[in-house]
Amino acid sequence: MKSVRIGAILAATIAVVGAAGASSATAQDAARDTAHVTAQAKPRPGIAAAVGPDLVAPPAGATARDDEADPKVRKAQEILTKFGIPTGAVDGHFGGETARGLCAFRRIAGIGTTRAPLDARTLTTLKAYDAKYRNLREIPAKTYAGKSTYLVAHQTCQVLFYVEGKQYRRVFASSMGVYGHGTPNGSYSLGNTLKGWYCSTLYPESCTNHSEGWFASISRYGNMYNPRQVVGAIYVHGPTSVPPYPASHGCIRTTVKDADWMYKYVGTNARAPIFVTGKFA
Repeated sequence: MKSVRIGAILAATIAVVGAAGASSATAQDAARDTAHVTAQAKPRPGIAAAVGPDLVAPPAGATARDDEADPKVRKAQEILTKFGIPTGAVDGHFGGETARGLCAFRRIAGIGTTRAPLDARTLTTLKAYDAKYRNLREIPAKTYAGKSTYLVAHQTCQVLFYVEGKQYRRVFASSMGVYGHGTPNGSYSLGNTLKGWYCSTLYPESCTNHSEGWFASISRYGNMYNPRQVVGAIYVHGPTSVPPYPASHGCIRTTVKDADWMYKYVGTNARAPIFVTGKFA
């Protein structure tokens, strides 16, 4: 009987010790897991970029639109949409988004660069292009400063043009620097893509978590997506808002989707020439 009792006591003691050891091992594993998660969750180094919150109010008239739908405006919007020129909803109403699209088309067609409402000349030219070209890539482009492949950030239109081999490849909706924080006109080279979301150290108050973009899994926290340096604190990047008027603190905004497209087609390392020109009025 004594041996049975001693055996039972030894078994219980071993079970207690084993449970304590297992608990300790579990705690160590949990600590390691927590340390790993914490290490992964650390924010990446910020970038001193001219990124800030939107204006409290847009410039006068920048978002105004006609009260009644116009079939001519709708036709213009349909053609602009066919060419992938950002113009907003196809609804027959002229507003800031349509002004952006018409401005971009006028520059492409060489009939002036203005955000003015639709006129007879612009509509006639739109219809001629619609009949002649199936898509944007068929439209020929001129060289710019001797370059056949380049980007133009046009502040009048608030768009970013990408020309490849003297052909228009894409027109991006954009939003550039507000008065007092303007995007400097000039000739620059586009830097490498920094994949994912980054936080500006100059304006960290607008940094939040995001799920948009191909590379959100790399980094979700920030206020600029896939940033590419233009000059100094000025970057091309994707934010969550790209209104048809200047709203940034100097950077050149484009949509998250377009920032991914730019990564794929404009290249990750190419020092593509980028020209900033025009003035929003």
